[in-house]
Amino acid sequence: MKKSLFILVLCIIATGVAAQDLGSLFQDLPDKKKNATYFSDGLQCKYREDTEGAIRNFEQALRYGPNDHASMFELSEQYSNVGRIEEAFNMIQKAAQLDPENKWYQIRLGLFYQNLELYDDFIKLYESLTKKYPDDPEMLSELIEAYLMTENYGKALEKMDLLEQQIGENEFITEQRLNVYKRQGNNKKVISELEKLIEQSPENLRYYSMLAQLYAENGKTKEAIKTYERMKEVNPEHPYINISLLELYEMNGENDKAFNELLGAIRNKNLDLTTKANTYDYWMNKYQSAANANEQARQCGQAFIETHPDNKLGYLILGSYYLIEENSIKSKELYQKVLSIDSTDFYGWQNLVISESRLNENEAVRDHAVAALKYYPMQPVFYWYAGVASAVLKDNENAIPYLEKGRRYTTDKTQTANFDAFLGDLYHEQGEEEKAFDAYERTLRNDPDNVLVLNNYAYFLAVKGQDLDKALEMSTKAITAEPDNPTYLDTHAWVLYKKGNYKEAEKHMKRALQLLKEPDATYQEHYNAILQKLGKN
Repeated sequence: MKKSLFILVLCIIATGVAAQDLGSLFQDLPDKKKNATYFSDGLQCKYREDTEGAIRNFEQALRYGPNDHASMFELSEQYSNVGRIEEAFNMIQKAAQLDPENKWYQIRLGLFYQNLELYDDFIKLYESLTKKYPDDPEMLSELIEAYLMTENYGKALEKMDLLEQQIGENEFITEQRLNVYKRQGNNKKVISELEKLIEQSPENLRYYSMLAQLYAENGKTKEAIKTYERMKEVNPEHPYINISLLELYEMNGENDKAFNELLGAIRNKNLDLTTKANTYDYWMNKYQSAANANEQARQCGQAFIETHPDNKLGYLILGSYYLIEENSIKSKELYQKVLSIDSTDFYGWQNLVISESRLNENEAVRDHAVAALKYYPMQPVFYWYAGVASAVLKDNENAIPYLEKGRRYTTDKTQTANFDAFLGDLYHEQGEEEKAFDAYERTLRNDPDNVLVLNNYAYFLAVKGQDLDKALEMSTKAITAEPDNPTYLDTHAWVLYKKGNYKEAEKHMKRALQLLKEPDATYQEHYNAILQKLGKN
């Protein structure tokens, strides 16, 4: 130990250290050792993610080495981790001042300038760094971002050109330049940059879309269409290409081409079904009054079935087409398919029973309406069809309960009136005249111009010889509404007969007989009774 110390002293003397400095040198050695120890312990805490321990050790390291910029650098990071931003900023500033040549200190200082929005300081710093490290594209990229943040577009474009010289043409740089031109409103330059991007990356469909949108926004619909057509050549199955072209063709007044794009969208396997359905709804709602709307619906329905054979939508659309065209056999077949896919579909059940009703398949109507009620027990339409079909099948015992229950779920006056009108006829057929007349009264309260009920109610009152003034008022209203209806004229004549106005009764009865296409025994019987009262028979 003594020998080592002796050699150390000789070395110090040999290097020219003054005797008076020797004491301070030995005095500093313990502090440097403690500084190094605390710094090392701080790093270990940092790697263990023990932030508090790291802070404690780096602070101790600085106590024994006040100019230890490495500890300052590390403390800046740790202070940031616990939200002590001002102290973190002060530490990195000191570290950068003590060692201005350390690139990492400068970069971290730059991060603080950026986060604290001290853009002038950030730009000044990175102008210096780009001069020190002219071959480092990261430095130049950061400087470009700073110029963009401060809207110094001229400088940003200048540095972009410099960066492009260093690394060659690059999509990211071109996109940055594009954004600058957009912010400047320089559409000509934007178009030029987008064309450059398309040339650099012809498979990147985003650039075609951006260019087309720019044309569309500036009213250049034809150029937008051409751009999307170019995009379509690259990838005809792009999910939204047909939708975009549909909108543009429609804007340009080319509805036939727009509709073809709708069909293309439906057939596009990469486009989701919800978007297809929404686009179809948009089109049909907008053009539902067009002469070819039904044919277009047919084509769309067929396209849905071809592309999505296991989904009910196409069958619903095509079923509606045939329902409108009154091809009930075909519509029935399609709605059966709908229900095989989804046994709960409301329109599947409703339109199936409508189709069967048109085909006079009354047993099927009744059975399917009753089956639908299991899913929709509060829907009056199914009670209606179950009741009417049962009545046609001469099963009034079941028809009346269906109709009575159904009328309780009706939502408007017309619907309620239809139920009551039919119930009135059924009750009369059953010989329950009081219930029949109550049903007719309810009907006329909701639908005072219901000529069928006006006629029937008037006739039944006339037969009973009851409330004849009321019967005459109703029959008059009926023949005023339909003056050439022989049934209504017969009723009116019979009411007049019952009131003893035989002359007027004869006139209306003659007119009824003239309008009849075929002889009717009841009409003739009424006419004979009138003539008898007039002494003409």
